[in-house]
Amino acid sequence: MFLLDPVALLRLARQSVSDPRGGARAMMALDLPRPVLLQFYVLLQVLSAIVKVIYFAIAPDPEGVEIPPGASISFTLFEAMVGLIAAFAAYRIGRAFGGRGTFDQALTLVIWAQFILFLVNIVQLGVLLILPPMVDLINIAAIALFFWLMVHFVSELHDFKSPGLVFVGILLSLFSLAILLSIVFSAMGLRLV
Repeated sequence: MFLLDPVALLRLARQSVSDPRGGARAMMALDLPRPVLLQFYVLLQVLSAIVKVIYFAIAPDPEGVEIPPGASISFTLFEAMVGLIAAFAAYRIGRAFGGRGTFDQALTLVIWAQFILFLVNIVQLGVLLILPPMVDLINIAAIALFFWLMVHFVSELHDFKSPGLVFVGILLSLFSLAILLSIVFSAMGLRLV
């Protein structure tokens, strides 16, 4: 199984950046059962937390801001929650607009996108050791890569033909989710800032 072959995984990750729809097709063709997907998801979150712990240990604190201990774990838990919400939203919203993808396919693509971004985090860690000022550029590139992947992954998931409309749909969904989360946090007495 190529998922256990690091060279094949890296090759498909690189291909997914240049041809995200092809990468999405390859991942969905695996048709992994949900328990396996969830195991991969948890493993990816653990690896991501390890990289964040190392990153926060060597990265200089921003001026006037102290990074609290355990921030890497909090960020990882937040990312894990957002990933599951993103998979569900990609599935449900896409279906509402005539898409035909399944939740398991959406989860597969979210895991694959997170894996590719995890590789970017590893590169970022190496750059932090060699050229710290370049880290901010990698952050910007990672955000652009996230949108690039998700637009094309969702397009392939639901067989949508217009990536532009999918991009607008993702932006509107993120905006709606931000409003919903701020209402929920306010109701719980929590403040975002």
